[in-house]
Order: sequence, then C-alpha cells, then structure tokens
Amino acid sequence: MKSFVKPMGLAALAAGMMAGAAFADTLAITGDIAYRERIALPENAVATVSLIDVSLADAPSTTIGVDVIEPAGQVPIDFVIDFDADAVVEGHSYAIAARIEVDGDVWFINDTRISVDPLTQTEPVSVPLVNARSAEPAPQPEDGDATEVILPADLAGRGWLLTMLGDTPSAEGIETTLVFGESDSSLGGTGGCNSYGGSVTFEDDGRLSISDVFSTMMACEDRKMSQERAFFDALGATSSYRIESEALILLDSAGNAVATLEAHASE
Repeated sequence: MKSFVKPMGLAALAAGMMAGAAFADTLAITGDIAYRERIALPENAVATVSLIDVSLADAPSTTIGVDVIEPAGQVPIDFVIDFDADAVVEGHSYAIAARIEVDGDVWFINDTRISVDPLTQTEPVSVPLVNARSAEPAPQPEDGDATEVILPADLAGRGWLLTMLGDTPSAEGIETTLVFGESDSSLGGTGGCNSYGGSVTFEDDGRLSISDVFSTMMACEDRKMSQERAFFDALGATSSYRIESEALILLDSAGNAVATLEAHASE
C-alpha cells in the first residue's frame, strides 16, 4: 500500500509544481482609469485597457494583454491586465492604452503615453482620459428653428499643412496637417505620426481656442514624435489666429506665432 501511495504523492507534487510554474509565467498590471469631466456613463459603456508594445516605429502597436470591462460602470474604473511574461521582449518599450466606448463610438481615450515596465510594475497605474468627442450639438432656440455653428469662412472646411513651429521650419519629409470641420466645432489631421482630433471654439472678437485634443498611440521615429508633441503644444497654446498671404498663423495669448500653416487640400 505504501509503495502505491508514495508515487501518487510525487505525481501530485510534480503536477502542482508544473501548474505553479505556468501560473508564475502569467503576470498582471492593475490600476484605474478616470476623466475629469462630470459626465455619467450610460449602462452600455465599455472600457478597454491594453498593455501594448510601442517599440516599432511607423507601425501599429502590438497588444500584449487586455482587460475589457463591460459594463464599465462609473469612473474611476479598476482594471487588471493579465499577460504572458514570455511575450515581453527585453529592450522593447511598453505602455498602457485605454478607451471608453458607447455603441462603438469612442467617448474617452488617453492622449499621453503611460509607459510601464511589465516585468517590474508592482504599483497600480492611474490612467487619465480626455474627452474624445467633438462638442455637443448647439441648443435649439425656443421657436424650434435649428441653430448652426458659425465658423469663419476662411477656416471652415479648409485644410492646412504645417510649415513653421514658432520660428523653426517644419522638419523635411514630415507632414503635419490641420483640418477644420465644415459646419461644426471639430478639427483633426495628422501630427506627423498619429492621427488626432479635437474641438475648436471661435469668438466674435476673433479669439480661437483648441481643446480636447486626442490621438492614436502609434510610435514613430524620434524626429516625428518631437514635431508632433511640439505641434500639439502649439494647438493647446492657441488663443487667436490671422491669415496672411494664404498662410494660417496660430497665435498665443501674447500674440506670438506658435505655428504657421499653408493651405492644403483636405481629403
């Protein structure tokens, strides 16, 4: 009887060790996602938080692990990303990407890179999100006639190509664009690496402000990323504009040119 029990014990122990080793190869990154706006999410909101490899320039990121929270509930929304440690490549760069969708439309997204080291990350990661939607429709007047967003004719529906950031020429071979909506407050384009979107506000006195800028999270070569970051900073600093010789000049609050763009056919 003893000769039978002993081998069974060893087999069980070996199986347990194998299971433990397999479990040890699965790691997890935890944290939460949240946004500043006081907006309640509908019951059908879905949050997706991913661990992505952003090492390859000019290529889509690779997903290493993902946590889909459905329904998302309300912020802050906790996440747990389980991933295979063997999928982590030494020397590669990794980041957390998050978004909240409703009926397939992206409502919130993170617009800054949240870098992590998957193999050593032990503290929870907090991921801030920004509003990915264009401005809400304009309110209807009491008489029932629809109101329209009035955009300056020299900007509405037009596309522009970056030529200068401050007094520095745009990098050769890098196309950074800005396209205004035809009849709403949206804008978008490419920063040089990533596609982006946002909202623009116009005032009767000529003031212009750009907000809620969000973008995709593709990694590119350093000079593209550098110009893109500087361009997004210029958009955020814009408070007015002027048109000179078919060039759009974005100005900061002190009247300094933060970006100059030439007319460019929008697709």
